[in-house]
Amino acid sequence: MNKLFPRIYDTKVLSSAAEYFGRTDLGKVYEKCINDSRLKNNLRINFDINNGFDNYEGSGLLAHYHEAAYDAYMTGVAFANIIKYKENE
Repeated sequence: MNKLFPRIYDTKVLSSAAEYFGRTDLGKVYEKCINDSRLKNNLRINFDINNGFDNYEGSGLLAHYHEAAYDAYMTGVAFANIIKYKENE
């Protein structure tokens, strides 16, 4: 067993197992998490727009898919929402 990362979770596997999420690609799971009425109030992260992080909200956010930091953010949102959904299921 890896001591640095004793447990590894895969959002693709988790979203597939939940079945509610449909498609399992990160962008689609993330969009469902932020737009679906059953999920969107589970988690809210506010960006520090006063220090130049205002591009990650609103209509411009699709341009940031596949930026490493934004993909990490989307993965975290997806993971938290999938776990919360499964917990309530």
